[in-house]
Amino acid sequence: MSKKKITKSGKATKGENGEIHELVSIDGLYEDWFLDYASYVILERAVPRIEDGLKPVQRRIAHALKEMDDGRFNKVANVIGSAMQYHPHGDAAIGEAIVNIGQKDLLLDTQGNWGDVRTGDGVGCAPLLRRDPSKFANEVVYNPQTTEMAAVV
Repeated sequence: MSKKKITKSGKATKGENGEIHELVSIDGLYEDWFLDYASYVILERAVPRIEDGLKPVQRRIAHALKEMDDGRFNKVANVIGSAMQYHPHGDAAIGEAIVNIGQKDLLLDTQGNWGDVRTGDGVGCAPLLRRDPSKFANEVVYNPQTTEMAAVV
Protein backbone atom coordinates (compact mmCIF):
# COMPACT_ATOMS: atom_id res chain seq x y z
CA MET A 1 0.00 0.00 0.00
CA SER A 2 1.41 3.37 -0.94
CA LYS A 3 1.72 6.25 1.48
CA LYS A 4 1.02 9.86 0.62
CA LYS A 5 4.06 12.07 0.76
CA ILE A 6 3.34 15.61 1.82
CA THR A 7 5.30 18.36 0.14
CA LYS A 8 4.63 21.95 -0.63
CA SER A 9 5.33 21.57 -4.33
CA GLY A 10 2.10 19.75 -5.28
CA LYS A 11 3.85 17.35 -7.73
CA ALA A 12 3.57 13.58 -8.00
CA THR A 13 6.59 11.36 -7.19
CA LYS A 14 7.47 7.71 -7.76
CA GLY A 15 7.78 5.43 -4.74
CA GLU A 16 10.23 2.58 -4.06
CA ASN A 17 8.29 0.09 -6.20
CA GLY A 18 7.75 2.53 -9.06
CA GLU A 19 4.28 3.49 -7.82
CA ILE A 20 3.12 7.05 -8.30
CA HIS A 21 2.25 8.84 -5.07
CA GLU A 22 -0.18 11.72 -4.80
CA LEU A 23 1.28 14.80 -3.17
CA VAL A 24 -0.89 17.02 -1.01
CA SER A 25 -0.22 20.66 -0.26
CA ILE A 26 0.44 21.43 3.41
CA ASP A 27 -1.56 24.65 3.16
CA GLY A 28 -4.73 22.74 2.29
CA LEU A 29 -4.25 20.28 5.15
CA TYR A 30 -4.15 23.01 7.79
CA GLU A 31 -7.37 24.52 6.48
CA ASP A 32 -9.11 21.13 6.56
CA TRP A 33 -7.80 20.26 10.04
CA PHE A 34 -8.86 23.61 11.46
CA LEU A 35 -12.39 23.24 10.06
CA ASP A 36 -12.64 19.68 11.41
CA TYR A 37 -11.55 20.80 14.89
CA ALA A 38 -13.84 23.83 14.88
CA SER A 39 -16.79 21.63 13.91
CA TYR A 40 -15.93 19.21 16.70
CA VAL A 41 -15.80 22.01 19.28
CA ILE A 42 -19.13 23.45 18.18
CA LEU A 43 -21.00 20.15 17.97
CA GLU A 44 -19.47 18.17 20.82
CA ARG A 45 -18.65 20.82 23.43
CA ALA A 46 -20.55 24.06 22.89
CA VAL A 47 -24.05 23.08 21.78
CA PRO A 48 -26.46 21.60 24.34
CA ARG A 49 -27.91 18.18 23.48
CA ILE A 50 -31.56 18.09 22.49
CA GLU A 51 -32.27 15.14 24.83
CA ASP A 52 -31.59 17.01 28.08
CA GLY A 53 -30.52 20.57 27.22
CA LEU A 54 -27.12 20.14 28.88
CA LYS A 55 -23.66 20.69 27.48
CA PRO A 56 -21.14 17.87 28.02
CA VAL A 57 -19.43 19.66 30.93
CA GLN A 58 -22.80 20.22 32.62
CA ARG A 59 -23.74 16.58 32.13
CA ARG A 60 -20.43 15.47 33.66
CA ILE A 61 -20.96 17.79 36.63
CA ALA A 62 -24.46 16.36 37.13
CA HIS A 63 -23.02 12.84 37.08
CA ALA A 64 -20.32 13.76 39.60
CA LEU A 65 -22.92 15.42 41.86
CA LYS A 66 -25.10 12.34 41.80
CA GLU A 67 -22.15 10.12 42.70
CA MET A 68 -21.17 12.44 45.56
CA ASP A 69 -24.74 12.82 46.86
CA ASP A 70 -24.53 12.85 50.67
CA GLY A 71 -26.81 15.78 51.59
CA ARG A 72 -24.10 18.10 52.94
CA PHE A 73 -23.09 21.61 51.85
CA ASN A 74 -19.52 21.54 50.54
CA LYS A 75 -17.20 23.88 48.68
CA VAL A 76 -17.37 24.05 44.91
CA ALA A 77 -13.70 23.05 44.77
CA ASN A 78 -14.63 19.53 45.94
CA VAL A 79 -17.22 19.18 43.18
CA ILE A 80 -14.74 20.52 40.62
CA GLY A 81 -12.18 17.95 41.76
CA SER A 82 -14.68 15.15 41.43
CA ALA A 83 -15.87 16.30 38.00
CA MET A 84 -12.30 16.59 36.68
CA GLN A 85 -12.04 12.81 36.43
CA TYR A 86 -14.75 12.98 33.73
CA HIS A 87 -13.99 16.34 32.08
CA PRO A 88 -10.47 16.76 30.64
CA HIS A 89 -10.62 20.51 29.93
CA GLY A 90 -9.51 21.94 33.27
CA ASP A 91 -10.97 23.25 36.48
CA ALA A 92 -11.80 26.77 35.23
CA ALA A 93 -14.30 25.45 32.67
CA ILE A 94 -15.89 23.20 35.28
CA GLY A 95 -16.10 26.03 37.82
CA GLU A 96 -17.80 28.39 35.36
CA ALA A 97 -20.27 25.68 34.36
CA ILE A 98 -21.14 24.98 38.01
CA VAL A 99 -21.78 28.68 38.58
CA ASN A 100 -23.99 28.85 35.48
CA ILE A 101 -26.01 25.85 36.67
CA GLY A 102 -26.24 27.22 40.22
CA GLN A 103 -27.41 30.67 39.11
CA LYS A 104 -30.42 29.17 37.36
CA ASP A 105 -31.73 27.75 40.68
CA LEU A 106 -33.10 24.67 38.97
CA LEU A 107 -30.78 21.69 39.36
CA LEU A 108 -28.74 22.69 42.41
CA ASP A 109 -29.51 23.81 45.94
CA THR A 110 -26.99 26.58 46.54
CA GLN A 111 -25.65 28.45 49.53
CA GLY A 112 -23.39 31.51 49.45
CA ASN A 113 -22.85 34.38 47.00
CA TRP A 114 -23.43 32.94 43.53
CA GLY A 115 -23.79 36.33 41.83
CA ASP A 116 -26.73 37.38 39.69
CA VAL A 117 -26.94 37.27 35.90
CA ARG A 118 -29.69 39.93 35.87
CA THR A 119 -27.62 42.58 37.66
CA GLY A 120 -24.19 41.47 36.52
CA ASP A 121 -22.96 40.77 40.05
CA GLY A 122 -20.00 38.42 40.10
CA VAL A 123 -19.61 35.23 42.07
CA GLY A 124 -18.27 35.58 45.59
CA CYS A 125 -15.14 33.86 46.80
CA ALA A 126 -15.54 30.11 47.31
CA PRO A 127 -19.32 29.76 47.09
CA LEU A 128 -20.81 26.75 48.82
CA LEU A 129 -22.77 24.21 46.90
CA ARG A 130 -25.05 21.55 48.24
CA ARG A 131 -23.89 18.28 46.88
CA ASP A 132 -27.29 16.73 46.58
CA PRO A 133 -29.31 17.89 43.59
CA SER A 134 -32.45 19.99 43.97
CA LYS A 135 -35.86 18.40 44.43
CA PHE A 136 -36.63 19.02 40.74
CA ALA A 137 -33.39 17.34 39.65
CA ASN A 138 -34.10 14.28 41.77
CA GLU A 139 -37.64 13.96 40.42
CA VAL A 140 -36.83 14.59 36.76
CA VAL A 141 -33.14 14.45 35.87
CA TYR A 142 -32.15 11.46 38.00
CA ASN A 143 -35.46 9.61 37.76
CA PRO A 144 -34.87 6.34 35.85
CA GLN A 145 -38.42 6.50 34.44
CA THR A 146 -37.75 9.82 32.68
CA THR A 147 -33.99 9.86 32.06
CA GLU A 148 -31.83 7.04 30.77
CA MET A 149 -28.45 7.42 32.44
CA ALA A 150 -25.55 6.27 30.26
CA ALA A 151 -21.89 5.90 31.08
CA VAL A 152 -20.02 9.20 31.13
CA VAL A 153 -17.32 9.31 28.51
